[in-house]
Amino acid sequence: MPKFSSKSLCYWLILLISLTPLSLHAQSNWPNRPIKIIVPFPPGGSTDILTRIFSQKLSENLSQTVIVENRAGANGVVAASSIAKAPLDDHTFLVVSMPMLAVNQFIYTKLGYDPDQDFSSIGLLAQTPNVLVVNPNLGVNTLQELTNYAKANPNKITYSGATGSTGFLLSELYKSRSGITALHIPYKGNALAMQAVLSGDVQFTTDNLPQLLPQIRAGKLKPLAVIATKRWSQLPEIPTASEVGYPSMTTSTWFGLVAQSKVTPQVIARMNKETNAILNRSDFREKLLEVSFEPMSGSPEDMALAVKKERAIWGTLIPQIGIKPE
Repeated sequence: MPKFSSKSLCYWLILLISLTPLSLHAQSNWPNRPIKIIVPFPPGGSTDILTRIFSQKLSENLSQTVIVENRAGANGVVAASSIAKAPLDDHTFLVVSMPMLAVNQFIYTKLGYDPDQDFSSIGLLAQTPNVLVVNPNLGVNTLQELTNYAKANPNKITYSGATGSTGFLLSELYKSRSGITALHIPYKGNALAMQAVLSGDVQFTTDNLPQLLPQIRAGKLKPLAVIATKRWSQLPEIPTASEVGYPSMTTSTWFGLVAQSKVTPQVIARMNKETNAILNRSDFREKLLEVSFEPMSGSPEDMALAVKKERAIWGTLIPQIGIKPE
């Protein structure tokens, strides 16, 4: 066995002590600068509303500034691609809607990111129902009346929604299941699609309730069906699509938080812990419910299972309802 002088032993001991805490300190010192959360849609939409409520609580919990940045385009593809291709940054996160991880790959031939390889799931944040709404001036009061009107006026009905969004998919599913002929008018973001219905440029849209609810309460949009497994407490008088003959239209929209796949497991675990702590706060849950979100929580594995479930549904339905990859 080699012999070491007391001087050399002291040197190696000091070196070991000085190096070992570096990695530990790097993790325990996180976050050491402002956190950035990317919203892949324009301001004012459901994802933006949820993220800004969440980021405020995250800032309080971490005692660190949290910046929300909107990076819209192509149903989340622009933001997801930019995060996937960027250098490692464990202080930047992306809020994703369900289609970004479970649907886009069935619609876009050149996606620009790999939903499995480029991101690490942190956890689910919340879900919300979708609602099919029409301009009140159309003069229909139920989903069946809309179907009858569309069949009596072929090729005169238009609808809108951001291509690939949950609302767009559900509108396409309604069109397919009802047998109506309607023209899709694409807009860059569901907020613009809603404005088109408000102005009468298109007749109906399907979107997340948080964005629609103020206009519904003001009487500017008429809800015909809630697309979820059950009626929603804020619209108790509106039936689900399943109740009025469309049993396959039950998908709600959920939102989650992801990081680059290169981010360390320690940071992922810390963000998951902080996220769940916020989601389990009674004041936060009440705030979300006020704006029509149902809080969700859990592990990265729970989020992965949610993605798997939706892929099984839409991977089959998208070819059936005739949506072709772009």
